[in-house]
Amino acid sequence: MNPVTTATVSLGAVTIGLGIAAWHIARWWKGGGKGGPPGTGGGGRDPKALIPFLSSVALGTLSITAAGGLLGTAAMMLLDAGNTLGNWSLTAVTGTATPGVTRSGQKSLTPGGSAALVIYVVVIAAIWKSGGKVFHGKVTSGVTCGVMLGLSAGFSGIAAAAVVSIFNALGDKVTGVM
Repeated sequence: MNPVTTATVSLGAVTIGLGIAAWHIARWWKGGGKGGPPGTGGGGRDPKALIPFLSSVALGTLSITAAGGLLGTAAMMLLDAGNTLGNWSLTAVTGTATPGVTRSGQKSLTPGGSAALVIYVVVIAAIWKSGGKVFHGKVTSGVTCGVMLGLSAGFSGIAAAAVVSIFNALGDKVTGVM
């Protein structure tokens, strides 16, 4: 079993993650409210438009729980950059302190969950290859958002723990590791 990640998340990184999520949800909300046929800026806030972003948030969340390897190391480096940038921006803009907000009792990926994550990365990469610039932006910002929120003690951290549990259960069943 993989050891639990030793990364910590600060209020600054969580602020960045929530800001990215708010940006995408606000654009989806505003852009889809006009009604009318799809492709004309309407569609009545179709939830399918959020799939690229939300699926990549899940990828970022799972990546930060992969305590090692290339994926885990890259996620930890991204989180460190988010902590630094977020802490600086909160201090510079509001003058507030930026405490650590890492949840206790972090979940880690099982061997089956890790196998499911690798398969998920392959699927996202295959879809990425066929996507355009807008899709690439949604995936990149979604992964960043997931990494920033994946270890937090708030609601986003609880959602991340659920995603990890689902991947562990699915991966363990599919691979036969129990």
